[in-house]
Amino acid sequence: MPKVPKDYEEKMRNSILDAALEVCKTKPAYEVTMRDIIRQTKLSIGSVYRYFRDIDDVFISLTNRNQSEYRLWEKCEPLFAKDISVRDVVLGLFHVLGQHLIDSIPAEGKFTFEMNTKFLTNPKLYEEKKGSITEVTEFEKLMQNTMLYLQEKVEQGILKPIMPLEDIFSFAVVSYDGMVRDLVLVKCYALPGDEKGIPLNEMALTSALAHSLLYLLGEGATSSP
Repeated sequence: MPKVPKDYEEKMRNSILDAALEVCKTKPAYEVTMRDIIRQTKLSIGSVYRYFRDIDDVFISLTNRNQSEYRLWEKCEPLFAKDISVRDVVLGLFHVLGQHLIDSIPAEGKFTFEMNTKFLTNPKLYEEKKGSITEVTEFEKLMQNTMLYLQEKVEQGILKPIMPLEDIFSFAVVSYDGMVRDLVLVKCYALPGDEKGIPLNEMALTSALAHSLLYLLGEGATSSP
């Protein structure tokens, strides 16, 4: 018998996950069935079930793949290692986040939004499945390290926030989440955007948030580069 390439199983799993993502672009994730995915793959029923037990296994695997695909922390980590100002670190971080939104929302924004909604409306399912979900995502790792970095700068007296750092950080996370939500609704669900002349531009939004944070962190309203 011919040898099966070492990466054959990984390629098959990714092929099935790609098919699932394609189905989710035209159908709400909470309505997608294994039959839909099997039809999209053009594989036999047994071939698909060999790699995934059920629809939740497919979706959790897809969620985990999405979380690691863009390597946010890998792209941002060098900023913390460089001998640059806090201002340049913050602006650099949010530049990466802006580009991440441009890259990820058209590809996986709809699926991620619907899976989060599914878990929020079915906490029992989330409790059952959370052990299979990647615990520390790239985004969470970035947030944790950013918070530690800012705390260190406050302790060193380099930053003098005008309000508690925890509140500033909460504002940043909630604001970013709001950007993601609105961008997904406009770009993935064909809802009207740019209302009243206000554009939803990823880089402009993340840059505005970065400059707002710098002000709250005590960096002042210096001109942007």
